[in-house]
Amino acid sequence: MIRVHLLSDELGSQNTLAFLAPIFCNWERIRQRGIELRLFYRADPDFGDCDVVGINSKFWAGPWKNNRNTALVLLERLRRAGVRIVYFDRSSTPGSLLAELLPLVDQYYKTAVYADRSNYLRSVYCNRLFSEFYHRANGVDDGMTVSIALPSEQDLAKLGVAWNTGLANYSMFGPRLGSLYRYFPWRGWFSPPRHFPSPSARRQVPLSCRMNTTYKYASVAYQRLEAARLLSQYRRTNRISKPSYFRELRNSRIIVSPFGYSEINYKDFETFLNGAVLLKPDMSHLETWPNYFRPNETYVPIRWSLFDLQQRAEEILSSYGSFIEIARQGQSLYRWHIADEDGQEAFAERFADMVGSA
Repeated sequence: MIRVHLLSDELGSQNTLAFLAPIFCNWERIRQRGIELRLFYRADPDFGDCDVVGINSKFWAGPWKNNRNTALVLLERLRRAGVRIVYFDRSSTPGSLLAELLPLVDQYYKTAVYADRSNYLRSVYCNRLFSEFYHRANGVDDGMTVSIALPSEQDLAKLGVAWNTGLANYSMFGPRLGSLYRYFPWRGWFSPPRHFPSPSARRQVPLSCRMNTTYKYASVAYQRLEAARLLSQYRRTNRISKPSYFRELRNSRIIVSPFGYSEINYKDFETFLNGAVLLKPDMSHLETWPNYFRPNETYVPIRWSLFDLQQRAEEILSSYGSFIEIARQGQSLYRWHIADEDGQEAFAERFADMVGSA
């Protein structure tokens, strides 16, 4: 057995719920692959008494500069002890990397990375390719600095993809149930959803696009503000209760999910769960796992310029029957990964490869 110790915060955010959910759901499957897991919420003295440590970046809450010294001391201690270090960077943007950690860890995993890895070898505006696009194409300037480029192409060798936030339960009560683990540690709280509304069910809401449009950075907010303007005839902006929100999702034909702080949003998974057609800016610049984003197969892509947003929405609504298969394929792939035994085995195998490989 390979002894693996995981260090994480105590389920204080949906991000951490999404990190731990597939691990808890597949604990025994992982064990069957020769991995003995133990979860830590503190870096106790015996935390490093193992073969491999896995660290959730969210363990260190707040800005990196406030945690840098503590984190580096721990990583250097573990490295001297000869422990294999696997770092899970759960930051929301694929462009955000802590380059100074690369020499101290054996593997550096993100939820998504650039398909073109050369983007890590140059500075990117606001750490986001789409922010850079709006900065250049539309003159959106929010005074943001650019990302720090990796000094060498060799640094990319340790960079890999773990799993994105799409392996948690995004049903109405799913996040609340997962948070109960903090008080009553039962892995059953993380059971996947069981009810998946049929894409072919009668749906009375043409298009749903409820979303926040207030962001710290103008280059991040731009896409959502423009989408809201273009979809003003469909978009409802009044606040509604969570039950009403999920009722709307179940009754929507199209759900639009623009980028936020990152390209991947919880709304993507709510869309798959509820069987609507996902209309979303093109995701081909990213590599992620599971790869839910297969153009014109599991979602309908639009250009980052949004010039085709209205046209695509009207096309789907005018011939909705021919697009139901896309909704069905998106839901089927999502369901396979989170609720099908073969999909869960696939996660256990992937996890074992990540922490168990030499």
